[in-house]
Order: sequence, then structure tokens, then C-alpha cells
Amino acid sequence: MATWSDLKAYIHNTYKVADERDDLIKLIFEEEGLRSQLVLIRYVQHAGTNIDWIQIESPFGELGKLDLTAVLQAVNNTLVGGIALFDGRYVTFRHSAPLADLSIAEFEMPLHLVTVTADQLEKQFTGGDQF
Repeated sequence: MATWSDLKAYIHNTYKVADERDDLIKLIFEEEGLRSQLVLIRYVQHAGTNIDWIQIESPFGELGKLDLTAVLQAVNNTLVGGIALFDGRYVTFRHSAPLADLSIAEFEMPLHLVTVTADQLEKQFTGGDQF
């Protein structure tokens, strides 16, 4: 994949899109135990270099309602991603990658890992399934 348009086309051909804006695609995945997980795929252009990136992120809790020290310890050994904040109030698990030379595997594996990790974090730290 070389462009945001290419990735969007791939996503539309492969997944059911829940919502979309010019720079954002929302997907909802069904997980084990009748759980679901919201995943956001965002196009971002790095201001300093003008390099195109994507962010794959999934919310799992609200800021102020999570033990962030425990969350950080829980993600200490993850292979992709890290903790971020979305919309000033939602704690997410996020992975970023440059878009220009992104392969299908470099998209699919992080997408899967972000989705599963966020769902596990939500279950562990909130006990619910809000996202």
C-alpha cells in the first residue's frame, strides 16, 4: 500500500466499516464472549516531515477511571502499540506505522494485536464492554 486511499480501499474490501471521515475509519470487531471492540484507523501526516502515517487505536477506558500504573504494567511486554489518549478522555491502545511502504501484513497483524489487547485491557480494568 502506498497511499491512504489505497488503505481505505483495502479496508472497505475486507471489513465492514461502521463509520468514516476523510481521515478516520471506524471498525467494530466481534470478540469472544459476545464482546465487541471499536477500532479507529486514522490518517496522520507528520508535521515536521510531511510523511504519511496511520494510527490504529482502540479505546478501553476513560481517563480518571483507570489505574494507569497498573495499565502500564499490563502492557509492558506488548510487541506493538502503547497507551495513548483519544478525544481528551478515552485511554486507548495505539500503534502507528508509516504508510508509504506499509504491507498488508504490517497492517493486519498490528490491527489484530491492537484489537485483542484493547479488549483484554477493557475486560481486565473496567470489567465491562463499553467499546
